[in-house]
Amino acid sequence: MAKKLGIFKTEQEVIDTITALEQAGFVPGELQIIAKDGEHSRRIEAETDVHADEVMELARTKGSLAANEGTTIAAAAAIPTTGMTGASGWGAVPLTTDGLLATNLRSDDDGINHALRVLGLDNAEEESRDAIREGHIIVVVETDESHTMMDKEGGPKLARLAVAESVFRSQGAEHIADL
Repeated sequence: MAKKLGIFKTEQEVIDTITALEQAGFVPGELQIIAKDGEHSRRIEAETDVHADEVMELARTKGSLAANEGTTIAAAAAIPTTGMTGASGWGAVPLTTDGLLATNLRSDDDGINHALRVLGLDNAEEESRDAIREGHIIVVVETDESHTMMDKEGGPKLARLAVAESVFRSQGAEHIADL
């Protein structure tokens, strides 16, 4: 399956994009809307009947799971062992951490990268993460068809994702990428 991603600044741009994509023959099952939180998705869902995934909700879920896990790390040559002196008193000591420290050692600050990977955006992680943090909204079109029904043998090939890209451009996407 091939995907096309568009990043938009406003909810209205996304609503207009969804409408244009549906008019171009795309169905809600081929569309994925990714917003920062409910504040950025509520209107889109209400006006389009297309579900929007909320990244911060997924990130919080991941963070709360990680906060309940203990993590053991090695603190080598920096912590003196009680009752010992000299070189033998300095060694590797297991240090058990939990909660915030453990989460920060293994994660991406606020869990957005993890949430985007869960949502299938492995290849557009950095650009998408920054856009989500800024409150922008991502629209992804996913299709397994490579050409529209209007394509004729020997004629021009109008890939459906090219149609999606055209819609993204006409609706003011600030970034477009293939996934």
